[in-house]
Parts: sequence; structure tokens; C-alpha cells
Amino acid sequence: MKSLLTLPLRNSLGDCTNNGLSSKVTHAYLVWDVDPLNEDQILEDFYQEKGEDFFVIKERSLFGKYSQIAVPYSIWKSGKHSMMGGNFLYTSDSRFPSEAPIAIHDRVEY
Repeated sequence: MKSLLTLPLRNSLGDCTNNGLSSKVTHAYLVWDVDPLNEDQILEDFYQEKGEDFFVIKERSLFGKYSQIAVPYSIWKSGKHSMMGGNFLYTSDSRFPSEAPIAIHDRVEY
């Protein structure tokens, strides 16, 4: 498992996350490259250790194009459908797992 402290980049036109994680924090951990056999336990242990929500990278294919998205652990764990709320995740650290900012999917409709 790899983790890194990152910064949410917010949209200057207003918050469209419906009170999502990226609207509440100035920094958050990003976790990726988790062993798929023990993914649930590893992420839960990280959550218990840090005591705060964090982002998990999920891979997806949309219209045949591969991309990565960042989803808050609490939303991923609940199984709720999430959408992009307009914010991105980034850091200048060279270990960041993408060449560009990653879209944050932290908007959930109730």
C-alpha cells in the first residue's frame, strides 16, 4: 500500500460537492496500490490509525478510456454511487500516481 498527503484543488466558482470531503479539508491522505486480497482490512486499519477520512484511488474505464478517480474511503466503504463535485486532488510530490490532477468523486445525492 502506498499513501501520500495531498491537497484538494477547489473550484473558484463555488462548491458543488454537496458537502463532500474535499469541501471540508485543506489536506487529506491518498491511498493506492493496495493488495486486492486484503483491501478491505488494509483500508479499515489505515482509517482506524489515522482517525480521519482519506481518498482511495479507483480505476475506471469510461467510453473505452482508462482513468483514475479519487473517492473518499467512507463513500467507497458504504457502496454509495458518487459523482465528481468539481474538485481535483494533487500534490507536487513525485510519488503522486498520476501525471495530472485526479478528479475527486465525493458528491453523493441523498
